[in-house]
This record gives sequence, C-alpha cells and structure tokens, in this order.
Amino acid sequence: MSKRANAMKVYEGPSMMDPSVIIMVIITGLTDDSANTKTGAMVQSWIVLKDVKPNEATKTGADSAVCGNCPLRPFLAKFRNREKMPDPCYVKAYQAPRSTWQANKDKPVATPDEIAAAVDGRKVRRGSYGDPAAVPLWVWAMLDKRAEKVQRRDTGYTHQWRDFPELASRVMASVHTEQEAQEAHALGFRTFRVMGRQGKGDAPMASEVLCPASKEAGERTTCAKCGLCNGARPGDRRKSIAIHSH
Repeated sequence: MSKRANAMKVYEGPSMMDPSVIIMVIITGLTDDSANTKTGAMVQSWIVLKDVKPNEATKTGADSAVCGNCPLRPFLAKFRNREKMPDPCYVKAYQAPRSTWQANKDKPVATPDEIAAAVDGRKVRRGSYGDPAAVPLWVWAMLDKRAEKVQRRDTGYTHQWRDFPELASRVMASVHTEQEAQEAHALGFRTFRVMGRQGKGDAPMASEVLCPASKEAGERTTCAKCGLCNGARPGDRRKSIAIHSH
C-alpha cells in the first residue's frame, strides 16, 4: 500500500479575481501536521499562480490574481502610507509558498471523493497564502463535504470583502481601521482587524476581542482549537477579532 500524500491539488482554473489567470489551490498537512504553532493542526491551503513562482509574482505584481487588492502586498509597498500600515505581508513567498508550488504544480487535480477522504472533517485554513476570494465557492464547499459530521471551525480571511460579500459565512473580513470594520459589519461580515504595534495605544473596540492565539493575549489556544475566525452565522453574537501588528 502506497503512503498517503501529505499534499494534494484540489483546484486548477481561472482566478475569480482575474479570470484571465490560471491559479491552483494546493492543500497540505494531510498526513504531517503543520509546523505553524499558532494555527495548530489544520489542513493548510495555498492559493498560487499556475505558471509563476509565488516569490516572482510578488516582485512583478502578478500576485494580484491570488491576493487581489490586499494593501500588504509587497509590490504595493511603495504606495503604502507607512505611518498607517508599516508592515508588508508576513508570509514569505520564497519559503513555504514557493516550495509548495514547486513540489505540487505538476500534479493532477484530485477527485472530489479523494479530497473528501483526505480532509475527512479536519479543520481547513482557507488561504495560508493567497485570498480565498480568488477561489470558486464550490471548491470551499467541496472541502466542507463532511461538515455535517463535525463541528467545523475552518478559518479564513479576505481583503476582497467589498466585492465578495457572499464569503461572509465562510471567512472574516480583513480590515485595518475601525471605519473599515464598521463597513464590513454592515455587509454581514465579522472582522479580523490588524491594529498598530502593541504599546502604540491601539486597542480592541467593544465589538472585538484580542486574538486568543496571539502572543499579546498569552497564546491561550491555537486557531485549530479556537475557531472564532470561521465567518459569520445568522444571528451571530460572537465578537470580531483584533490583533496587533508584528
């Protein structure tokens, strides 16, 4: 019997943010838990271009097909107000995204049954790299195929919340100001707000709670155990999440 693969390609097709560009979704952590101590044992999903290395895409701006208008894209650094938003994306595209792309780009797309069996109700991090809005909704639904058997606490974040309000039930709106948070709440999203660095006077609003998996909150849990970043539900009274920039 062959050893089960730790990674699997679950989608190859047009980006929902730029249909002229072909992207891939690769899931990892199917047999070996992620080394990310903050997220814990979650299936990771990597949203990458089909024909361009992630680290090259960040340099040329081609990553817009998988990262959209995210203000943290390295390519946009020269346009960023560094007082309000000093730090670019923390994900280093030349590390895990590039190696995941390299090892899996030529694999065939797995069948829905193969995907369901591999995930089998495990929690999924939607967009370990890349924005979930780039991916057709049916792909996320396919990963949720056995959701009725478990209490799903998949996590995800999108900067494209203004253009993809249909994602509100699956992901958090990534915001950077209180005004943006209020706008996203009006569209039905719960939010994940990145505040200024700790000690700069920025604090969670009354509608927010400090991320319990963060260092400043004492790393009381992991994303896999917490699950608060799994979008909004009808009548949802849970607070949104805030975290300090690192």
